[in-house]
Amino acid sequence: MTTATLSEAPAAAAVSLCGAYRHAVDAKGRVAVPALLRRGLPESSVVGPNPDHRLGIWPPDAWELEISRFRRFAETPAQRDRLERQVMALTYPFEVDAQGRMLLTTAQRSWASITGGAVFVGLGRCVEIVGEQRWDADDLDLDPDEFTRLHEHVHRDDVSPGAPQ
Repeated sequence: MTTATLSEAPAAAAVSLCGAYRHAVDAKGRVAVPALLRRGLPESSVVGPNPDHRLGIWPPDAWELEISRFRRFAETPAQRDRLERQVMALTYPFEVDAQGRMLLTTAQRSWASITGGAVFVGLGRCVEIVGEQRWDADDLDLDPDEFTRLHEHVHRDDVSPGAPQ
């Protein structure tokens, strides 16, 4: 496997990590990474645990921020070491082969409830990976009325110049 690089797409910096994509996982744990997401992930990205039985593909700067949060959360050096061991044991370099597939370990597939298929979701700062059955069970369809209420709430106090109304 080779590491995904930004040189694959010169405009990768402009690519946002967004959208949801379904892909089959083969018997060896290989799964195709959506090209639009792959192009937005720089060299040295990692695949690690995310909350809610999901994995995340993290660019190096975002991953370092995540790890620093765990380190700050720890109340003692022993707790910090334990948290780091637990998180880093499920974390591997993000690498893709010539066909654009990544390998998910057995432990990673178990963590994210991935059996026959995986869903990749761009979250802006990282890419989330979860098993299709868990994704479908979460019923994450966006309700237009609920979104309108959320949008109004989020932008209620936004008075900055050029802010959307």
